[in-house]
Amino acid sequence: MRSKRMSVGAALEQLLRLIYRRAMKLSVLPEDERDPHYDLIRLSCCAAAERIGQSPDQAAITANDMVEFVRALVGIIEVGCGPDHGRSAGQPSPIQRTGGQESGTTRI
Repeated sequence: MRSKRMSVGAALEQLLRLIYRRAMKLSVLPEDERDPHYDLIRLSCCAAAERIGQSPDQAAITANDMVEFVRALVGIIEVGCGPDHGRSAGQPSPIQRTGGQESGTTRI
């Protein structure tokens, strides 16, 4: 029988993928529509932290920290994209991929 515990590395990778995808999606939503999405992120992160062995209290702290990180990342994306999320003709995309990273995964 397999344990329900996930390795720390696998959990971190899963969380980073979730954060990247959600931050990109949230950055195009109006601010007043974002809170329910942050709540879902909090629940996902809390469950993942508990799966790697954190106590429920520590998992809640971890999840709250992750939500604050996502909020900050959304702010960075918004600043990088400008108010209309558009760029002038000569300006590169704020997120550039190089050599084989077109799969949508980001390495940190």
